[in-house]
Amino acid sequence: MAEINKKILVNDNFRRYLILKISIKVEKRSKPFTIIQVGLGPMGRLIANLLLKRKNIDLKGVVDIDLQFIGEKLSKFCDVEDELNLVIESNLEVLLSKVKVDMVIIATSSFLEKVAPLIKQAVNSGSSVISICEELSYPFKLYPKLSEKLDALAKSNNITIVGTGINPGYLMDLLLIVITAPCQNVKSIKVTRMMNSAKRREPFQRKIGTGLTSEEFHQKISQKEITGHVGLTQSIQMIVTALGFQYDEIIEFPPKEVITEKEFITSYGENVPKGYVCGLQSKAIAKKGEKELIFLDFVAYAGDHEEYDSIEINGNPPLQHKIIGGVHGDVGTAAMVANLIPIVIEAKAGLLTMKDLPVPYFTENIWKNSF
Repeated sequence: MAEINKKILVNDNFRRYLILKISIKVEKRSKPFTIIQVGLGPMGRLIANLLLKRKNIDLKGVVDIDLQFIGEKLSKFCDVEDELNLVIESNLEVLLSKVKVDMVIIATSSFLEKVAPLIKQAVNSGSSVISICEELSYPFKLYPKLSEKLDALAKSNNITIVGTGINPGYLMDLLLIVITAPCQNVKSIKVTRMMNSAKRREPFQRKIGTGLTSEEFHQKISQKEITGHVGLTQSIQMIVTALGFQYDEIIEFPPKEVITEKEFITSYGENVPKGYVCGLQSKAIAKKGEKELIFLDFVAYAGDHEEYDSIEINGNPPLQHKIIGGVHGDVGTAAMVANLIPIVIEAKAGLLTMKDLPVPYFTENIWKNSF
């Protein structure tokens, strides 16, 4: 009888141990990642909307310098069911002095020199950084000294800085790098992104020259009043570094306008006459001698044409990959940011690129400390 009671006691203690262990595990998994976001332009609002929908993410604060946002509640600009008490602030450094977070997301400029002060403020507070700044996707060649400083600062604070997005960051660089894995050799790569810009946000349509005359297009491109697509050179730099390609030069050609053959009205209500610009084509190549190792072809214009993202690898075996309908850049960029949060939090310290991280994936069900 004593032996039976002993077994019951042991089994009961073991059951309690399991319950305790499971409850601790659940408690750990239930902790969300804490976030501050900077930038509430059209792309920033898409990102904020997604973050607010994810239970594993706790948005602690939002910053923007635009007077239309400062002092307003975030719920006024985001598609959320519940009233949010978050008030949009104007100064990241001040907010970081009041709120400690795991991550700062920066959705402001395409250009690293404009974003760098915000990155430094976040890093000095002990927060990792994800930014959709295109130049941050591979900054080491264009900004070697600034990159070195950011990398050292990140390592000294034991946090991570990453630039990401759909393009650059995924479709025209990381994805093809991964697709080369079953190749015994790779001789050359061609990537094409063909998109209908009419489905994109207004700032993007204006950035590619929609509604301008051909003369206005070239003038504004030369004066950098419009930028066209930013990031082809950074994508090629990431690719050649990842694959170890030896090359002589990288050439990014001036954007070429696409002219509409019929009048149309933009999604933001402006009339574009026949013969005016409806988008552009941008190309970049990496060459070794006369051979093109990498060829990136970015085409975005408003029109009724096929949309797709394709990768052609000349190697053994030769590979072709095509996403029918393409990936919506705005939706995809917001998802890249949200899905990278748990991955970047666990990554090694420093200024990293997408090729330096584990392969990205859907992470809505990943919680803090659950790796």
